[in-house]
Amino acid sequence: MPPQVKTLDLKPQFREFEVKGVDEKNRTVELSFSSEDPYERYWGIEILDHSATSVDMERLNNSAPLLFNHDRNIVAGVIESAKIDNSRGKALVRFGKNKKANEIFSDVADGILTKVSVGYQILEMKLESEKNGMETYRVTRWQPYEISIVSIPADDTVGVGRGADSDFKSPVKIINEKIKEIGMTPEEKAALERQQAEQLEAAQTKAMNDERARVREISAMGKKHKLDDLSTEAIEKGTSANEFRAAVLEKLGAVKQIDGKGGDVVLSDNEVKSYSLTKAISAAITGDWSKAQDEKTASDKVAKMLGKDSRGFYVPHQVLQRDLTAATSGAAIVDTTSGGANFIEILRNKLVIAKLGGKVLSGLSGNVAIPKQTGTSTAYWINEGGDTTASELGLGLIELKPKTVSAKTAYTRQMLLQGNPEVEALVMNDLAANIALAIDKAAISGTGANGQPLGLLNTTGINGVDCSAGLSWAKVVDFDTQIANSNADIDNMNFISGAGVTGKLKTTLKAANGSEYLLEKGEVNGYNHTRTNQVAANTLLFGDFSQMITGLWGGLDIMIDPYEKADSGGIVIRAFQSVDIGVKYAEAFTATTNIDQV
Repeated sequence: MPPQVKTLDLKPQFREFEVKGVDEKNRTVELSFSSEDPYERYWGIEILDHSATSVDMERLNNSAPLLFNHDRNIVAGVIESAKIDNSRGKALVRFGKNKKANEIFSDVADGILTKVSVGYQILEMKLESEKNGMETYRVTRWQPYEISIVSIPADDTVGVGRGADSDFKSPVKIINEKIKEIGMTPEEKAALERQQAEQLEAAQTKAMNDERARVREISAMGKKHKLDDLSTEAIEKGTSANEFRAAVLEKLGAVKQIDGKGGDVVLSDNEVKSYSLTKAISAAITGDWSKAQDEKTASDKVAKMLGKDSRGFYVPHQVLQRDLTAATSGAAIVDTTSGGANFIEILRNKLVIAKLGGKVLSGLSGNVAIPKQTGTSTAYWINEGGDTTASELGLGLIELKPKTVSAKTAYTRQMLLQGNPEVEALVMNDLAANIALAIDKAAISGTGANGQPLGLLNTTGINGVDCSAGLSWAKVVDFDTQIANSNADIDNMNFISGAGVTGKLKTTLKAANGSEYLLEKGEVNGYNHTRTNQVAANTLLFGDFSQMITGLWGGLDIMIDPYEKADSGGIVIRAFQSVDIGVKYAEAFTATTNIDQV
């Protein structure tokens, strides 16, 4: 009777040892993490072979982490060096200086935490003996990948420490057993050898395909985000695609602050308080900046920070955030303590999308990358002893890049030259209102071309409802249903539409013989409805507008045009603002653009 060939797909294993020596001055610990002592597993007795060819120390000697309780989110330090010495694995580890690392090191030095556990992956083992039904295996190829300080030693039978990443699994999962050949016919022996060869070939093919997929995905991410050097290093080190994705997000987040003050210019409180927009406008009209030297200096600082000259002059972001309330006395043009609204607040309040929960990020500098979730991990039911099917959390980026929107407003030359503080607030209000109109329109329907941001209606992934056959109660309900099917429904969702579609909602009955209309008391299907002519005709939008981001860069670039209204003695003020729009989760929106209003 031919012997059976056993194959095991083993998860990461753990063994516990003790701390040996502590150097409190250098925050280092010498420890032994492995030996050839037999260890009983559920599949038999395990002996880790400690010959030079059996232990792959590459990961430990590549600044591998020192963890606490095998938790990858609690990094206590780094493995400085690891080696095999007298059939034992030995390492020198150095503790970090963060709060948690300090706590762990203190307990180690005080003899409170004395246990060490090593996480390792078995790559190959051979049956060495069998006695009383218990098989003993010698592990002839294995790879340690982390060392942990542990409060309770790992117990393989109850699953402590089994949260290790599946990427640590070996692609070679063939268990090379010692075969008893006594009594086997030549045919049986040949069949067994063929079976083993086929299993090995299949495992090698899978490993090769997995490696190609890893390299391909890492290379694509590196190229997309211009991190080719980082991707090359990750490929060489064997970093998984998931680990590299996290590294990319961390790298981008480290150099691009999301809501920082990159658009600020360092002005003192007095400089911000005394800055006069009307002084700067008067100087720009006359060409004489002798009475507006502080304003000219502030503009030059913004130009230096942005690396480009203004069309006229820059108004720093700090000034845009101060109150626009006329002073009653003293040298100050604007009273920054009386609670008046500032330009950014005025702009935010005039944005319909912001009123419905959209996020406004101001004072940005450079391109901005915001992490977003593009998919979810999945739960599976498995048989006893089975493995969970791999599923990864999808991560992506919203990339915001400044586009320029321009607004203009006209005043008489005499009004602007008077230097009245109330004129300053009036100018800011007018410019904010005009800029807000342009931003809202782009947020809803921007094409993403010809200098425009990409608006919601043109964003890939939003839900759609076909209303070409007419607007009805069933269609309105479908707006909500589609978002719910994407698990993106929340209580604070809103409908928005222009005047024509709003009128259609008010005059369309829920049922032919009923008395209730689709839009009643400001609500459609229990959700708030907002009317705005920023939405095109025939269009109805619904969703969670908190998923939208409006980014504002730097300060305002203001240009004085004395020619357009020259015949009437007027001056046109043109303001230029850098802005972009992003959608964090497209599935949180439903839209239709084919409602017949007749």
